[in-house]
Amino acid sequence: MSQAPLSGVTSAPRIALCPGQPLLSAEATNRLLLRHGLNRELARALVHEAVAAVIPLSAEEELPLIAAHVQALGIRSEADLAPWLEERHWSRDDLRAAATLAERLRRWSHWRFEHEVEIRFLDRKQDLDRVVYALLQVQERELAEELHQRLKAAEMTFADAVRQFSLGPERDTQGLVGPIALSAIAPELSGRLRAGREGQLWPPFLSQEHWCVLRLERQLPAQLDAEIRERLLHDLFSTWVNSQVEGLLQGSALAAVPRPEEADSP
Repeated sequence: MSQAPLSGVTSAPRIALCPGQPLLSAEATNRLLLRHGLNRELARALVHEAVAAVIPLSAEEELPLIAAHVQALGIRSEADLAPWLEERHWSRDDLRAAATLAERLRRWSHWRFEHEVEIRFLDRKQDLDRVVYALLQVQERELAEELHQRLKAAEMTFADAVRQFSLGPERDTQGLVGPIALSAIAPELSGRLRAGREGQLWPPFLSQEHWCVLRLERQLPAQLDAEIRERLLHDLFSTWVNSQVEGLLQGSALAAVPRPEEADSP
């Protein structure tokens, strides 16, 4: 069965890949987006643009962002910038929008979700907590039990046991792993480490194809510092964006993006 030509009918409104040179009908463009899985990225771009549009920046705020963006592109002079823009069919407004997009999104997400950060932190704290642990992995259960007893009796150090017998990548660090978030650790290990105490040594247990001996070295509870705050704000914003994208893909209209000044109005 033959497919309809992507160019579409000549009378339909047409989409220009190159400004001033219409090429594809809207119908053909939609089919291309769906076939190649680009509809989700287009929806995400629409949401980002809608958010950016409600965050004003002054010229003084925009100029350093544009300068940094241009420098990151490897453009060193105005003489280099003009042909770069022309090659991409960009206007100066396109450059300004691209250079300031991330900052506008950041400011909106701070305004919109700042009050939710502490709640999200408390909900996710157990996953954000980090640990340092020592791990020994061997093939035979009997060897794991023998090494566990020798470690428990302080007849050998964990580093020596790992160097002589361990089969995992922890051999390169004398058995030490971390600091690492509990959420990034295999469930067989993280469940024990989450409930353990510093210095606790667990009897051998099977994890995938290896018998493991595990010891908790250090607990590093998460603190709501600037880095964690930014990460949680990013997560909250991404969740909101994804919900808007899903709505667009299901045929819903994009809701008006709240403006900060509207919240400040009496």
